[in-house]
Amino acid sequence: MKQDLQTREPFEEVLKSKIEISKIEYIRDILASMSSVVCILNVSNQIVFLNDTLLKKYNLDLEEHVLGVRPGELFNCVNAQNDTGGCGTTEKCEYCGAKAAFDRAWKERKRVVHECKIVSKKEDEIFQLDLEVTATPIAFDKEYLIVSINDITDQKRKVLLERIFFHDIMNIAGSLSGVLGLMPMLEEDEKQEYLDIANSLTEQIVDEIRGQQQMIKAESGELIPNFQSIEIESLLRKLADQIRCHSVSNERGIDLINEASVERIYSDHTLLIRVLINMVKNAMEAIPKGDRIVLKAFDIRDGIRFSVHNNTFIPHEIQMQIFQRSYSTKGDNRGVGTYSMKLLGEKYLKGNVGFTSTEEEGTTFFIDLPVSRINGSA
Repeated sequence: MKQDLQTREPFEEVLKSKIEISKIEYIRDILASMSSVVCILNVSNQIVFLNDTLLKKYNLDLEEHVLGVRPGELFNCVNAQNDTGGCGTTEKCEYCGAKAAFDRAWKERKRVVHECKIVSKKEDEIFQLDLEVTATPIAFDKEYLIVSINDITDQKRKVLLERIFFHDIMNIAGSLSGVLGLMPMLEEDEKQEYLDIANSLTEQIVDEIRGQQQMIKAESGELIPNFQSIEIESLLRKLADQIRCHSVSNERGIDLINEASVERIYSDHTLLIRVLINMVKNAMEAIPKGDRIVLKAFDIRDGIRFSVHNNTFIPHEIQMQIFQRSYSTKGDNRGVGTYSMKLLGEKYLKGNVGFTSTEEEGTTFFIDLPVSRINGSA
């Protein structure tokens, strides 16, 4: 079935479909008995019927708030808040699991299940939702899709955070064990160097534990930033020293450039380090051995930008999905780094996190912190 999502059925037609479906008693009863969100879509993917689960949870009125909208708009998806036609009409929508389920169900006339990641924004709050979407074609007087939406956010988040945490801790602990195992075989004049490495690895383990605690609190909304005055030059040097002791920097270098017109910035030191170290680690992982990345601080019109640049290019398809939790090109044990940059950098540091990537210029991730975070006003 060929769809044109740039157009929608008039509200009168949507209301007519809702009335017709409401007359089918067994459908109404079945949908009412389900604990997940279940809706019925017309050929334009507009909701013409919805069970009570979401209506009761958010105190919505079916006709006033829901009829005629699309699922992404119902969940406040950031990609649905556009002027091109709403849910399903942007380039990023082509990589959406929900749209993939709808498209395939319409085309193949069979039940389809897909997982879907949605970045939801309501007022100033941003949430990452993981949903399991089931779309099943059905025909009454017209053709429709019955769509079941299960929120699996907590389940996916818990599994992912634990998997990454233990993966990283085991890597660092293995390095620490290797260093300590070499100690008895070293000459006296070599031991101090290896003790310094062991100390750095121990600090990394503590940082990983702290980082895990921060992410759990950040996602539950319990994290309280501690804003303080931070010296920019010292911050950059600490980041460089920290990454040089990490396995990802093996035969890879880092250059520091500080062009900021102010010496200090007002932010949460721990959270800012967390955002920037994720940018640095991602950049290191992207480059071949022998290459270097650039960590830079410089003025922008409304504040200071911290950026991390490498010479590699991110393919377009991957660019469309960056900042989604659990999306990664590095395997099952990754996917929180870019997501945590966005969550911590914007929700808690009140900055702007983004990136650019071209074949000619390479890739740069950045966080912009506004003037209010420089002059000391929180």
